[in-house]
Amino acid sequence: MKNEQLTKQVYQTIKGLYDYGVHEVVISPGSRSTPLAMACEVHPQMTTYIHPDERSAAFFALGLIKATKKPVAVICTSGTAASNYMPAVSEAYISRMPLVVMTSDRPHELRNVGAPQAINQVRMFTNFVNYEVDFPVADDFQSSHDFVDAVLLQASRYFSGPESGPVHFNMPFREPLIPDLSATEYLKVEPKSQVTYQKMVNIEPLRQFIKRGRGMIVVGDCQNEDLSQLLLFAAIHHLPVFADPLSHLRHQDSPYILSTGDTLFKVYQNVEPGYIIRVGKPVVSKAMNRFLAAVSAPQILVQNSLKPDTFPVVPDMHLEMTANDCFRQLAEESPVLSPGWFEFFAHLNAVVTNVIQQHVHTVNDEGTIFARLAGQLAADEVLFLGNSMPIRDCDTFFVGGLAKPYCNRGANGIDGVVSTAMGMAVHKKVTLVIGDISFFHDMNGLIMKKLEGLDIRIIVMNNNGGGIFSYLPQKKEELLFERLYGTPLDLDFEHTAKLYGFNYQRYETYDNIQLPKDGAHIIEILTNRQDNVIAHQELTEKVKDAVHAELSFNYAAE
Repeated sequence: MKNEQLTKQVYQTIKGLYDYGVHEVVISPGSRSTPLAMACEVHPQMTTYIHPDERSAAFFALGLIKATKKPVAVICTSGTAASNYMPAVSEAYISRMPLVVMTSDRPHELRNVGAPQAINQVRMFTNFVNYEVDFPVADDFQSSHDFVDAVLLQASRYFSGPESGPVHFNMPFREPLIPDLSATEYLKVEPKSQVTYQKMVNIEPLRQFIKRGRGMIVVGDCQNEDLSQLLLFAAIHHLPVFADPLSHLRHQDSPYILSTGDTLFKVYQNVEPGYIIRVGKPVVSKAMNRFLAAVSAPQILVQNSLKPDTFPVVPDMHLEMTANDCFRQLAEESPVLSPGWFEFFAHLNAVVTNVIQQHVHTVNDEGTIFARLAGQLAADEVLFLGNSMPIRDCDTFFVGGLAKPYCNRGANGIDGVVSTAMGMAVHKKVTLVIGDISFFHDMNGLIMKKLEGLDIRIIVMNNNGGGIFSYLPQKKEELLFERLYGTPLDLDFEHTAKLYGFNYQRYETYDNIQLPKDGAHIIEILTNRQDNVIAHQELTEKVKDAVHAELSFNYAAE
């Protein structure tokens, strides 16, 4: 028996999502989600992916969002299946990614009575979504269909713009669960106009700061914004632009882009700008964040978000706008040039770059391996990074790379790194660099290689444990460290490759490592945690000596 009212409600919901720009959905199989899953499958244009692990499925969806810059939906059955979405939902919330979470549920009369596969799903993500609603069970009243239209209109404002972020639809269904699969007239595609934002922001106070001269621009992750006006402003005003790897600026052909901020500010922070413009999300570099937190110069945050990221210090001003909108308004501002200001930083950047390049050619550790491998990637490729050492090594060593780095830097966790990279691999050529612990943590995500035939190169830096902890004070507690933090897994990832159908290579020496051109590959590189720590410390000392020698050679900021 077909449920006519359920058919209308569910088809209306899926149609509306597609019309508002949700063109991909990741489905985790289950019974209670049958109406939603079938509606997506019979939709004439919706692209569906089947992923049996809800935690990995949601991160796979985040990868699709990163690759397409469009909202993506996830669908699961009732009960703990929905709970597995939490890590990805929290990542999406902090990263402002439009993830549409659709959790199927038992009808209201089966809640809190001991019915199987039923937990309280109402407002279960309330701390990590921009919008949430508990749907009514489909019935014969027209008001329920008006409700769907209202919900979709309200939710769509979070699919793009300064309020972008995840939304949650909790959808209870009564049996029978199978919709009328022939009723495709309800799924007619009628694209809706997307919500646009045109907010007038007063940038006059910023003009006053610019008159101080000696400015500095620090750029973090800008959600793939066009930054051409920023670069033009920097060129006119002769300002140093310290570019985080996730800014995607380091491959730009501009002398004002400086790529060694993290390494430089580890050894030298004795500088006082007239003002600092921070663009986008906070940078990865701990050293640069320490500098920003300590300096007395006024700071202006340019970030297209209603909820500004104030870390590492609350800015003196927040401009809720895109970088291009901001710097375009400043295009005719008369530059206040400070002789030698930009040249000072450009010269130190060149000194540090030279030290790093010499280090890469003479030292073998995870960081220098990373630099050699990254140099093999083309400009149209994606370099996806694990959240422990890979993103930090990218910040240090990716000073001349062409590929665009990506990372899950919302919650900064190790959840779902493999799955997010796999999601991006649907639309892009992706190379993932990841540590052994993070790789193990999301091995379920590899199943999409088999289910979707995805090609991806995965480089596993296997130092048999949590290498990043070796840089922390806990390392001094030798009796406790290895069990609590080092956590050696002693895994042979060749078996993982065979299980999921990947090609496999292992390297125990670091000379002449070549990335395969195409296909699905797991490349395991065996490294040593202690050697990595020593090599990083040696690089810092080399940079410190070179910078201080240069400064003592009578080269100082005006």
